[in-house]
Amino acid sequence: MRFHLIYILTLVFKTIVGQIPNNSFETWNTMSGYSTPANWDNLNQITFSSGIFTCSQGTPGNPGSSYLILMSKTVSGRGVVPGIAVSGKLDTSTYKPLSGYAFTNRPQSLNYNIQYMPYDPTDSSSVKVLLTRWDTTTLLRDTIAYGASYYNAMAHSWFVGSTYLNYQSGDAPDSALIVLSSSSSSPKEWSYIYLDNLQFSGSVIGINEQSVNQEDVLIFPNPTIESFTMELKNNVDAAEICVYDIIGKQIFRTSFSNSITVNTMTWARGTYFVKISRNNKSSINKKIIIQ
Repeated sequence: MRFHLIYILTLVFKTIVGQIPNNSFETWNTMSGYSTPANWDNLNQITFSSGIFTCSQGTPGNPGSSYLILMSKTVSGRGVVPGIAVSGKLDTSTYKPLSGYAFTNRPQSLNYNIQYMPYDPTDSSSVKVLLTRWDTTTLLRDTIAYGASYYNAMAHSWFVGSTYLNYQSGDAPDSALIVLSSSSSSPKEWSYIYLDNLQFSGSVIGINEQSVNQEDVLIFPNPTIESFTMELKNNVDAAEICVYDIIGKQIFRTSFSNSITVNTMTWARGTYFVKISRNNKSSINKKIIIQ
């Protein structure tokens, strides 16, 4: 099942509400020296001792009484710390998410009200979504769907943004993880993002999975350590390959004809997703594991 091509035959659109804890950032908890949005982890716990807060409450909300402010700031001994909020648990050393929250639906997109301004053109704010399911056989988490939106211009008025999910499996998830960030992995001071009214929308159903055959893309070896090769068996010219990490960040992109070998020696171990677009008309999604 994990190496099948997935075709979405039918999309039924409806609003799914009440699925994201504290989705409008109306509830805030007072901690020892700082405040935090309920059910959302952030980095105030490691910056408040310096009197600096990368996560704060803005008023009034859009809608409601409050919204979320994430801003990258310089902290003594740490450099520029990005404003990050995670719908679960956050590793305060690596700034990476550790876990999400229970979730079993298959939405089409995450919608939200947003303002943003990366302080430097090389920086970008982002909204990322990951739906996973625990595999009792491998004792690992399988990715059901992921999505990522990057904002690197500026918007000083509220508007509705959307992050669409790319489904890798026909199964239902058991967990959702939402990661909101004011900056990229190379944060710039004063980059910010404002967010409010997060809601999942739509429902993806009617998934038909078809087995890979000789006319489809071949990718090998898989799992791999140093590199993998991709071949197009139908001799399609000018295909494009995009590789995304587990949280939906694009880490590799190029065009190729017939075959290509991708060096993975500098990539971290884990699961990656490969999207191959052919003739700008269709795309194929596959999973590769780096050991």
